[in-house]
Amino acid sequence: MRAEARLVGTGAAGGVAIGPAVVIDTVEVEIPVTEDPVASFNDAMAAVQADLIRLQEHARNAGRAEAAEVLGAQALMAEDPMLADSVAAGVASGATLEEAVTNTSAEIAAMFAAIDDPYIAARATDVVEVTDRVRRHLAGVESADLGTIEEPSILVATAITAAETAMLDPSVVLGFITEAGGPTSHVAIIARSLGVAAVVGTPGVVELVSSGDSVALDGTSGEVAIRPNDETTAVFTALRDAFAAAQQAAARFRGVRVTLGSREVAVPANVGSREDVELAIAEGADGIGLLRTEFLFLDRSTPPSEQEQFEFYSFAAQGFRDTVVIRTFDIGGDKPASYLDIDPEENPFLGVRGARLYSQESDLFNTQVRAVLRAATHGDVALMLPMISHVSEIREARAQIAEVAAQLVAEGVDHEVPLIGVMVEVPAVALVADAIASEVDFFSIGTNDLTQYTMAADRTNGVLDGFQDPMHPAVLALCKLTADAAHRNQITVSVCGLAAADPVGAVVLAAMGIDKLSVSGRSVNPTKSVIDSLDPATAERLVQPVLAAASADEVREIVRAANSES
Repeated sequence: MRAEARLVGTGAAGGVAIGPAVVIDTVEVEIPVTEDPVASFNDAMAAVQADLIRLQEHARNAGRAEAAEVLGAQALMAEDPMLADSVAAGVASGATLEEAVTNTSAEIAAMFAAIDDPYIAARATDVVEVTDRVRRHLAGVESADLGTIEEPSILVATAITAAETAMLDPSVVLGFITEAGGPTSHVAIIARSLGVAAVVGTPGVVELVSSGDSVALDGTSGEVAIRPNDETTAVFTALRDAFAAAQQAAARFRGVRVTLGSREVAVPANVGSREDVELAIAEGADGIGLLRTEFLFLDRSTPPSEQEQFEFYSFAAQGFRDTVVIRTFDIGGDKPASYLDIDPEENPFLGVRGARLYSQESDLFNTQVRAVLRAATHGDVALMLPMISHVSEIREARAQIAEVAAQLVAEGVDHEVPLIGVMVEVPAVALVADAIASEVDFFSIGTNDLTQYTMAADRTNGVLDGFQDPMHPAVLALCKLTADAAHRNQITVSVCGLAAADPVGAVVLAAMGIDKLSVSGRSVNPTKSVIDSLDPATAERLVQPVLAAASADEVREIVRAANSES
């Protein structure tokens, strides 16, 4: 028997799993030469679309809403003329079909990967998965069938596609370990939706593991043990039992308010679909801290109508007695939305997007604002502006919103003007937070973007994963500046990045005075449990040491030491 091996990846879905591995071997294929390559590609695209629609229906019937949503987006992508036109142009310029497909996939995936919202950036994976399925169809190679797994197992792969996960039986999947991906990749999202542990970004794991080998993983720390010995197995078993007990204990916080001393810390949910809203309601979230609206605007040839948006926003608003924060669309020229009046090639990554787009695309923005203001009559709604850099952008957007409200008054349409806040994701806003606070009703810190901008490290580049920890003292210092300015100006401040669901992050941020920690639906009650267990005196003593720390690792050690002493 081969010796034990240890690896560390990125924890992407909390939990601990121990069991036999099933290694998914991805075979590289090459597209054969055909007489009419463009016609062959178009036929393959049609076949792949039909297959994805079938898989989407299978996932929906199995109650797998998240997988069905991803597969639906991929099915739409499979009929997007942008793919077919780009491949046809490549062939016309003299490229082989293999070269044209490879270049098209890389170019369009890079376009998505450049998008700031991590969930939208993950759509780069959709492009790669769709074109890979087309490639396999053309080569006559079957994709992996994970529906044949019958025994409780841990899946190990270079990557696991959304289509593959749609065929999984969640009752036999103990966890995932992949070489590729990050905490916002499809496999991470689906693992969290299934409630199973996952470690991603684990280079070399496929080479070290054979099917049938025992493996253990910790989806929080990212630790992986291959062929663990008895001592290691005992450690992971204890971690698994402790995690299960913590999850069971957290369930008692469903619908319960939690406090840090005498101060309430709300735990709303981040959502981006109807299914997300339903999960947040079921988990008893304290409202919605971030409703991403981009899913309504992408993968279509025309923007969503006012009525379509109104119906979704109203549905979300009616589900909660607490505030539902709707973020206006954060799309721009670098996104494949054909109806935008921007040339993607002339718009860089940090170019015209988010709030920078609203005056240029005033009809699009005004339509969304109309829908939000109308939906505000159905619940406690707030409106949040993304990618703000300075005061003038807020004033301009507020003027547009006031104009829309005046139009609704003139038309006799029922509406309410909601509270208006901004995303704090550009470091410049945190550094002048007092000036910004006087213009808005609330702050929401997006730690995912704030971290990559502060560290000058593109979070879509796996080589730079080590720079993406929001517990870095520089990022925390910006969070503290923002929180202090918010409270001086008597407005609330929340955090809606992944840091809010990190147990260490939740402790540090709550200690700094953050009013709301907005997390995924499944993380709502575990996060409430963390806050409820925090000693106020311990929290107060943490703030200065973590801000004076030299690294994220040191911050985490300070928090662990404080928790063990309290």
